[in-house]
Amino acid sequence: MTISQRINKIQVLLKTADASLLVKIEQMLERGHKDAAESVLTQSQKKELDIQEAEYAAGQGKLYTWQEIKQELVDKHGLQAGD
Repeated sequence: MTISQRINKIQVLLKTADASLLVKIEQMLERGHKDAAESVLTQSQKKELDIQEAEYAAGQGKLYTWQEIKQELVDKHGLQAGD
């Protein structure tokens, strides 16, 4: 089912939904929005990302290609090379 088809189906269902169903849908959407807004990163991880972002913005720090990252995973961690 395409996104357009899903939207059309939802619109039809919403037109015939009773108030209790609409309240449940609203609560579900609000809960999903709240969950998406909450970060799974720790404060320490956020701080490190902020530092790296500042270095990047200042033109400092090292950038890696995807190939370099894959090779490091193979070399340091024994992961299998693959595309």
